[in-house]
Amino acid sequence: MITASFAKPVGLFDNWFNKVVSRITGGEFCHSEFIVSWDCKTAERFFEQVEGHARLKGRYLNYVEDDLIHICFYVLWGHAITYRLLKKNHNNPFFRVPNNIQYACVDIDASEEEEMTMAKFLIDQCAKPYDTVGALTFFIPLRQSAHEYETYFCSQLMVCAMQQINRMTHVNAASLTPNSLYKLLVGSRQVATSRV
Repeated sequence: MITASFAKPVGLFDNWFNKVVSRITGGEFCHSEFIVSWDCKTAERFFEQVEGHARLKGRYLNYVEDDLIHICFYVLWGHAITYRLLKKNHNNPFFRVPNNIQYACVDIDASEEEEMTMAKFLIDQCAKPYDTVGALTFFIPLRQSAHEYETYFCSQLMVCAMQQINRMTHVNAASLTPNSLYKLLVGSRQVATSRV
């Protein structure tokens, strides 16, 4: 299962910058990311298809809960694209599976092969830098629509991952905020709101 997670400017994201971001972008969210939740067998099949990422491959078994592994792909302001492993009861909220207080979660209706395609794209984008200029000028898209970029902000990365499985192909990823992405996903018939 792949879940789009949308963070509100509370808890971990409670600061003036994120509050301004959510207000300017017309909604209650300041950040978005994808969470892939697979059983061990599916995760192992994915890791066999991915080169490198020894840290992830070597540590994921420590994060298995109820035979599920949760891998979060994300990019934060000023940082490069990366991933983290999540647990439902992790001591650090950054490594905890999202709850409904701080986040809204939307399940993406995708086959296992489509999930693999999206996850491979996301892991291939790791280490690419944050798109500061794009994030600041989202309302005036300076870049043409593409299915892959050299830099990303959070919702742009997610739209590009969706485009790898022929979803949201009509959307310019460089102009979509977490709030507008949430509205598109909730409004489409391809998804259902849920909890991870």
